[in-house]
Amino acid sequence: MKNTAEIAHGPMIIGLYINIILLGTIATQMYIYLNAYRKDRLWMKIFVVVLFITNVANTAFLCKYLYTSLILNFGDDAYLARADWVFATDPALTGIIAGMVQLFFAWRVKVLTNNLWLVAAVAVCALAGTGAAIATSFEVGMTPEFVKFQNFKVVVIVWLAAECVSDILISGILVWQLRKTGFQSTDELVDRIIRLTVQTGLITSICATIDLALFLSDPTGTHLIFNFPLSKLYTNTMMSTLNSRRGWDFSDQESTSHTHTTSGIIGERGKKKRIFRLDTSQTTRPQVFVDVEQHVEQHEMHTRNLAERHHHINDDYDVKSASPDDSLTAAALPRTPWEK
Repeated sequence: MKNTAEIAHGPMIIGLYINIILLGTIATQMYIYLNAYRKDRLWMKIFVVVLFITNVANTAFLCKYLYTSLILNFGDDAYLARADWVFATDPALTGIIAGMVQLFFAWRVKVLTNNLWLVAAVAVCALAGTGAAIATSFEVGMTPEFVKFQNFKVVVIVWLAAECVSDILISGILVWQLRKTGFQSTDELVDRIIRLTVQTGLITSICATIDLALFLSDPTGTHLIFNFPLSKLYTNTMMSTLNSRRGWDFSDQESTSHTHTTSGIIGERGKKKRIFRLDTSQTTRPQVFVDVEQHVEQHEMHTRNLAERHHHINDDYDVKSASPDDSLTAAALPRTPWEK
């Protein structure tokens, strides 16, 4: 017969290992993001930093709980059979992280589709999952015995099911929105993006589904193998999305890359446009970009530069082709103060 530590804390250790490994990838992606996208808007940077701090807190609490249980209370079966307030923070923090990431993707859906109904559907599911996750933490605090966790399975079902539905909605909406653009070369890129989007969206959805299925079917702590890394999977999904773009124009800087807009519209000077574009200027993996505000003045600047260069060339040609008499005459003329 398995002892108490093997039943509950064995899966916790495995889940924590995966959690820590994924936290390392998040830290790497944070470093890349903060160095590569320094011109992103302040709200985006704050959002990413808060998300990272929340992930660190989640991992720290899990480490604290397992250290207290397996080291300080080694061999104490009565203590090992119960959860404490540190363990109870895991559902709440996981739900908050998942909700933040899903609301970020809801913002993407709004920019791409401008359909408030779709945005509302994603946001409602995300908020429902977050609320149910926080409620699960309260239930763990009131019923700390691991063997009695099945008593509050309703809130757990709402939590994980809402997250699954939100993930599926996000993937489905993006696949439908990016299905065809009317340009063959762009469509080939979109097909690749669709595959990436589906795979990315399904990772968290599948993990949450397995977590829920094991929680309902297995009275032991096996489901924690998938529950502990869940928050890190959500964060890695968002960070990889941010770092694989050339820029969603979170900054107000003008882009110098060559882009194709699916709408075929280029913004006029001084006007703000919402443009859905694909960056094909690099050989890296294609990514969907959303320009929230962009002033398109590059053509006018390019034309003005060409005119100035043409003017200088003509001046040089006139000087070289002038006769000696003309040169002497020019040299005899008085010079203005700004001439050498």
